Amino acid sequence: MSKTYDIPLRRLIKDIPVHFLGLVFNQTFDPKEAKFLDVKLPKLFEREADLIVEHKGEIYHLELQSTDDPKMGLRMLYYHLLILENYGKIPHQAVVYVGEKPLKRMSPIVETNTLRFEYRLIDLNNIDCSLLLTSNEPSDWVLSILCRMENEDRTLKELLTKFLSLPQPKREKYLNYLLHIAGLRPKRLNLLRREVEKMPITVEKHPLFLEGMEKKAREDVINLYKATRWSPEKIAKVLKLPLEKVKKWLKEEGLLKET
Repeated sequence: MSKTYDIPLRRLIKDIPVHFLGLVFNQTFDPKEAKFLDVKLPKLFEREADLIVEHKGEIYHLELQSTDDPKMGLRMLYYHLLILENYGKIPHQAVVYVGEKPLKRMSPIVETNTLRFEYRLIDLNNIDCSLLLTSNEPSDWVLSILCRMENEDRTLKELLTKFLSLPQPKREKYLNYLLHIAGLRPKRLNLLRREVEKMPITVEKHPLFLEGMEKKAREDVINLYKATRWSPEKIAKVLKLPLEKVKKWLKEEGLLKET
């Protein structure tokens, strides 16, 4: 998975989002009994599992995958053997596909003449987001951004409203997770940015959020100039933007000559 999303997703699922794990493994998880196992597997394959959880004596192994990797089954087989060797137990294993493109090449089965290995493969694009939004865990709410939505505008408003009930700094923490992970769904990220601007909440200026704000400001400057032919000074004053940025964007667009 791209490191852009790998780190925040790994950190998020270590909160043990019980509704999410329940969907993945078809098993009810008690948050009081689920224990994150922060144990590195042997470095033979230079692999680090995304999440290994012990729950009521059973081992659950979860991998998050943003690309349609046809070799994923072999990786899961490596993990299966390493976990069995390390913990002495056969793990329940699942891969959750968090990418946006249709899943075509990844298979939940590895089969040869002498072996058949199988794991659960979940495509979040096929999971109803309401199953996570009903959770009491904010980590589940964040992961719902990657699931199927019948009405994106309404659902995203509902999702953001849930964060209003959280105290600071917990609210900022999970909103930043949300804005970061929503990058896996670019259209929804843009919708989120617009909704966050309208809401009475304070969000730390996440790089992805700032990037979207700057892109919108640039578009506003260019469109206003084309419609009015106002001077950069007047546009900067009307839009309340730094004059140097206004000039820079207009020059890059070829609308303002170098002086």
